[in-house]
Amino acid sequence: MYNNHGAQRYRETDISSISKEKIIVMLYEKMQSDLMCAQKAIKEGNRIEMTKKINHSQRIVSELRGALDHTIGGEVAQNLESLYDYLFHQHLEVLVNQDESHVVNCLRVLEPLLQAWKQIPSGTGDNTAREQAESQLTTETGSENATQKMKPQDPAPEVPEGTTSLLSVSA
Repeated sequence: MYNNHGAQRYRETDISSISKEKIIVMLYEKMQSDLMCAQKAIKEGNRIEMTKKINHSQRIVSELRGALDHTIGGEVAQNLESLYDYLFHQHLEVLVNQDESHVVNCLRVLEPLLQAWKQIPSGTGDNTAREQAESQLTTETGSENATQKMKPQDPAPEVPEGTTSLLSVSA
């Protein structure tokens, strides 16, 4: 058997380098794909495939809802949470009723979200979070104190010979 460790590490590195905005777009695209496959499965009477695709799509909705940051997102996060709640309940309706109209409802909500997220520049969320943290730090301590807090005040303490410091362990 081949060792997949290298390929797995590559995928992990590749995923960790993707912006949060791109990850959300990818999740929306996968959800859209799952819903279209579920819609096809409903038409074909394939309940097992329909259930598999709806369950996966529903897990994506749950993850997206759980990842919302209301402190940064404010009203936008609140509106997204309402949309995710609606999508989640529509998924339940599909599972219970096997009714294609609920899939169509999900796709109608998802399409404008997907298009909007595709237009957001990479790094926007990180920049907003950083700006908000800096603003909060400045507000709490005053701008002069905030600048001083970000600079080291004291040199690193001497480490007695024969002992290991945390700095040497982490380096």
